[in-house]
Amino acid sequence: MNNEPFHKLLDEVEQALERFRGVAEKPVRAAADLILQSKGKVVVTGVGKSGIIGHKTQATLASTGTPAVFLNAAEALHGDMGVVCEGDVVLMVSNSGETGELLRMLPSLRTIGVTTIGLLGKPESTLAGHLDLVVPLEIREEGDTLNLAPMCSTALALVAGDCLAAILQAERGFGEEEFAVLHPGGSLGRRLLLSAQDVMQPRQRVAGLAGSASFHEVVTALTKYPLGLVCVLDDGDRILGVISDGDVRRAVMERRYEDSARLMMTTTPVIVAADERLSRVLEIMENPGRRIYAVPVADAEGRLQGLVRMHDLLGSED
Repeated sequence: MNNEPFHKLLDEVEQALERFRGVAEKPVRAAADLILQSKGKVVVTGVGKSGIIGHKTQATLASTGTPAVFLNAAEALHGDMGVVCEGDVVLMVSNSGETGELLRMLPSLRTIGVTTIGLLGKPESTLAGHLDLVVPLEIREEGDTLNLAPMCSTALALVAGDCLAAILQAERGFGEEEFAVLHPGGSLGRRLLLSAQDVMQPRQRVAGLAGSASFHEVVTALTKYPLGLVCVLDDGDRILGVISDGDVRRAVMERRYEDSARLMMTTTPVIVAADERLSRVLEIMENPGRRIYAVPVADAEGRLQGLVRMHDLLGSED
């Protein structure tokens, strides 16, 4: 197999990125400043492979704190331009800088009153002359055997879009809390947004016994409510202690069949509140000094409300 195309493409991309690093920092920062100064959203548009890169750039911007939408350039010429509002920033992605659909959008964009930025492979192109700011994405060759298929140019455009998003993310102070709000389906979002009460096993599914319960009753409760933990409660449903599967196994090994629940239980159990964030619950359960796989949930008076297992935490993630 001929490995030359593999190395040729990587060499072209590497060289293009080095050139980009040397010439594009100022225009990318200037583009970020224009977006930060605007009172509207970012509208990303492009055609073909550049449009695909534009889609990704729009998604990255939106997910890192910069409101953004993608506008199909062809559909924009037939009514979809209505998504563009005065004060928006329109980000055009084009390798040639001669894309007809983008050029035909310009009169309407001027009328609406927007700021225009281009990620352009040809900074001396027709499109470049009509935009407020151009980020140059010049390459020597695409890297394919025909020097025709968009490869190096799309790789560079992708990096440029990510650089822009990274600067905006930093300037906006977009942190974990904000990230979680925009990514509720991801593991970080779930851990930071959800609390113990959102994933806990409800009270009626949790085994609760009096301190006087027998060994047999403890084993029966663990079997009937297979959550790995029995809560020992007082008459007010307040937690006195907990008995885990491991506690029962130890009692069996030591032949302590006559022990009551009070004698078997851990008297200083870890307990979490219903409104405890999952990130904190996970931190508590993974404490190297006291790793646990199930933790009771109680109210301020210590009354049992439910139980969270490690499985419940992991099951809440995609």
